[in-house]
Amino acid sequence: MKITTFKEAENLIKSKQFKDALIHINKNRSKISNKDYFYLSAVCYRYLNEPRSALTSLDQLIQIAPEYGRAYQEFGHIYFKQNNKNMSLKSYMRAVRYNPSLQASWLGILAHEDQNIKQSLINHAQENIIYLKNLEPELKSVLSFIHEKKLAKADTLCRNFLIEHPHHIEAMRLLAKIGTDLYIYDDAEFLLESSLLFDPDNAQVKFDYVSILIKRQKYGQALKHARDFYNDNPDNINAKKILAISLFRTDKYSESLKLYDEVLTIEPNNTDILLSKGHLYKTSGDIPKSVDSYHKAYEKDKYFGDAYWSLANLKTYKFTDTEIKSLNSMVKDENLSDSEKSFMHFSLGKAYEDNKKFDLSFKHYKKGNDFKKSKSMFNAQDYIEECENQKIVCNSDLFNIKGDWGYESNEPIFILGLPRAGSTLIEQILASHSQVEGTHELPNIISTAHKLNQRRVQDIESKYPDILLSMSAPDLKNLGKKYIDDAKVFRTGKEYFIDKMPNNFRHIGLIKLILPNSKIIDIRRNSMSCCFSCYKQLFAEGQEFTYNFNDLATYYNEYVELMDHWNKVLPGEIHSIKYEEVVNNTEESIKKLLDYCKLPFEKNCLEFYNNKRSVKTPSAEQVRQPIFTSGMEYWKNYEHHLDDLKHKLRY
Repeated sequence: MKITTFKEAENLIKSKQFKDALIHINKNRSKISNKDYFYLSAVCYRYLNEPRSALTSLDQLIQIAPEYGRAYQEFGHIYFKQNNKNMSLKSYMRAVRYNPSLQASWLGILAHEDQNIKQSLINHAQENIIYLKNLEPELKSVLSFIHEKKLAKADTLCRNFLIEHPHHIEAMRLLAKIGTDLYIYDDAEFLLESSLLFDPDNAQVKFDYVSILIKRQKYGQALKHARDFYNDNPDNINAKKILAISLFRTDKYSESLKLYDEVLTIEPNNTDILLSKGHLYKTSGDIPKSVDSYHKAYEKDKYFGDAYWSLANLKTYKFTDTEIKSLNSMVKDENLSDSEKSFMHFSLGKAYEDNKKFDLSFKHYKKGNDFKKSKSMFNAQDYIEECENQKIVCNSDLFNIKGDWGYESNEPIFILGLPRAGSTLIEQILASHSQVEGTHELPNIISTAHKLNQRRVQDIESKYPDILLSMSAPDLKNLGKKYIDDAKVFRTGKEYFIDKMPNNFRHIGLIKLILPNSKIIDIRRNSMSCCFSCYKQLFAEGQEFTYNFNDLATYYNEYVELMDHWNKVLPGEIHSIKYEEVVNNTEESIKKLLDYCKLPFEKNCLEFYNNKRSVKTPSAEQVRQPIFTSGMEYWKNYEHHLDDLKHKLRY
């Protein structure tokens, strides 16, 4: 929409020329987006005392933009005027859920004090009203743009404000928020770290800073700063929450659980905390308590999609007929956001799969995947070019020259490949050995690659992996040592430790240059089984190639060809395992694995399912059971839906 058209309509409304505004937007219909057209129409009709027309416009608006906070604010205004206090309050609550910058909605919530609303909600509304009243007009707009997903506008406006007001803490914090939403985590971390230098006692900045450290998976640093934040502010609810999360991420479950329970005494309806408790119980292997927490989460909020998916993601939970009926009803609700529906479609996919209704199951998996694909940032061509560049740069000559320059530690064991290929099973087997520590899917290698890639800002020829050609022995040794040091927060003193980040297969060259004595295990699964298993999985973050058959096939094909390259230039350095061989010939496969890792045979590795260690991946419950063969050809139940995938896969 042209800015002039929108501004003219806004100005007419501000000057109370509502009929003229309505005429103007209808006359310029072709220049106005559907969302803005229905929103402006609704505002005009409300002021013209035509509530039915206003509600009709809003109904059409939320079909286009179900998470548009201003639409629900308009609902709130109309219902309040009609003295429908119940619907008015619900509308204002939904408005601030999607856009907390809507001051009129917070005021609308306070206008319902006679409805016996909770004091905690009144306090929350008052805090937000005070915050918004004290916020500069430009930053109010920035905040609104952020919540309306107009991130480019928010970024430009915020940066312009900072030019005029350098070191403005709230502007820096909001710019960091924009960076976070754009997945530019390093910029966000730098902005928040700088903000703390200028205002070290700012509680909101401290919370955001620890949050970004967690997003960057710098769990050791996050825990340190979270403890400091909590020790300085023991009664601050956000300090409790962020410390609980940091403790969970560093495997300190009992401390984390205690804080979660403290938060729930203050906020008993906090579904995110109930969900987090469920994740904690799942990770530690207490499935009944995990199920109970997920149930409590959706009992508090029927539309909390993540609670249903978390139940499905246990892999061992079977939905009741009542739950399936409820989920089917909710995914047809036009007022429910697509993101919540996505969780529910994946949940229904699992529910119908368990009931052997595979056509219905696929229908829901596809709907969930289609939504996720629409939000995915994965670019298949960029990925192909990245793999080709790795092959060109990381050739035999590079390893012949620099192969022994890195840090000499032999402690790390990398398990890599595609997600859902069996890496958690191999990890569980190795972590059952007395000398081996199972840690996490560590982000350190990918983070190192990203840091090296940032040098292209100064010199386009120095981008990763090209920069590996010019790196010195001290450079490579220092990176290897830093990797080992950063992993210490997850270790308890065993001789070896596992890093099972699957996507590390894209960085084997970097790994062997900085840690030449490390072990690398490539676990590979039948292409159809692996790709379809990925397609059924709603990943918490990352793995954005999994929501489309073309992307999945491209990713798998390039993975196989890149691994062929690594085996060629690093002969004998990588141990390749086929998942199907582990299932069909378990003992022999495990002995070969232990021989490669230079570990003595231990019976515990054969009885890996008795290991009570925490497991954070979707396969957590599966690896706590003996090996079973029933899932090996499971994709064939859906075979007639998978022709596109089958034809695109080369291996």
